[in-house]
Amino acid sequence: MAVYRDLYPAGQRAERALPEERTAILERVATQPLLNRMLRGIAALRATGRVTWGGPAIHTFDVRIKDDRATLHDCQDGSKAGQADDKTGKRLTHGTTGTHLISMLLKGRDGAWRVSKVEQVEEPCSPTA
Repeated sequence: MAVYRDLYPAGQRAERALPEERTAILERVATQPLLNRMLRGIAALRATGRVTWGGPAIHTFDVRIKDDRATLHDCQDGSKAGQADDKTGKRLTHGTTGTHLISMLLKGRDGAWRVSKVEQVEEPCSPTA
């Protein structure tokens, strides 16, 4: 689902925006409870003088849609993404490969899908070719 792929770039746009602009940016791709979680995460990240760099490679599978709800699994490779110092640009962290995420999506009254929850599964995964 395209909105899931749009979630990460939207988060990066929101973290670089003014605090009062962040909700409007994220509302296009996220709904509660994820929306508030992302806003709190961005505020905490910015408070430490950090931003994110790069982006994860997304490998979705097992997408299930029923009425106005959907779930999808992602075997994400975050090795080319992480956190950086906002002033210097120095990369401070990077993600890992094989991160198994399960996301819940809801279709809004406007007909648009938005991500409502993202949870990490403890067991790592392997993306299929």
